[in-house]
Amino acid sequence: MSTSVSIDEFLQRIGSQPEGNIWSALIVSGSDSQELVNDLKDTLTIFAECEVGCLSGNGEISNLVKKIIDASEDYLILWDFEQWDNNRWYQLDCQRSKLMLKRGVVLILSPESAKTMFSYAPNIVSWLGSRVYYFLKDIELLSIEERQGRLEALREWSGLTDSQIIEMAEAQTLPPEPKYAEWLVLLDRGDLIGQ
Repeated sequence: MSTSVSIDEFLQRIGSQPEGNIWSALIVSGSDSQELVNDLKDTLTIFAECEVGCLSGNGEISNLVKKIIDASEDYLILWDFEQWDNNRWYQLDCQRSKLMLKRGVVLILSPESAKTMFSYAPNIVSWLGSRVYYFLKDIELLSIEERQGRLEALREWSGLTDSQIIEMAEAQTLPPEPKYAEWLVLLDRGDLIGQ
C-alpha cells in the first residue's frame, strides 16, 4: 500500500503536487522523527515554495486543531503522535472540516501511530490516499549512475557547474527553484538549502 521513499524523492513529489490542501504522511521509526522534522522543514520551504511550520501532536486535540487553524504558514508538518490512542485519532478525524485551510500538511508517523490512524481516522486516511510513504533513512534509492545522469541533466538545463551551484548557495544567490534544491541534495549538500 505504501511506497518507500528517500527524502529527496518525497520532496520531488511535494514539488509536483497541485495547489490546495494536499495531505501526505511519512512513516518513520520513532527515533528518527525529530531529525526528519528538522530536515524536512528546511527543504520543504524550497520545494513547496511557501512558509512551513511544525506542530507537535503532543497535547490536547483542541489545542492542536486551534494551532493548525491559527498557523500563519501555508504548509504544516505535524508530528509527535506516539502517545495518541484510538480516541485521539477519532477526535481529530471528527474535526477534519476545520483542517482544510492549508495548502498542505505532512504527518510524520511511527509505524504504530500509522496503524492506529488507519483504524480510527478514516476521513484523514481518505485525504492521504496513496500519499503515504515509508521513509528510508540512509538508503540511497538512486544508483551512482542514476545520480550522475540526473546531475548531468541539471548541468545541461542550467549551463552551470556543481561548484558554481555550491558557491551560489553559499552566497545565498541561488534562485528559489526546486531543481536547485534537488541539485544540492544530489551533491550531498542539502545543508545549504534555504541558507
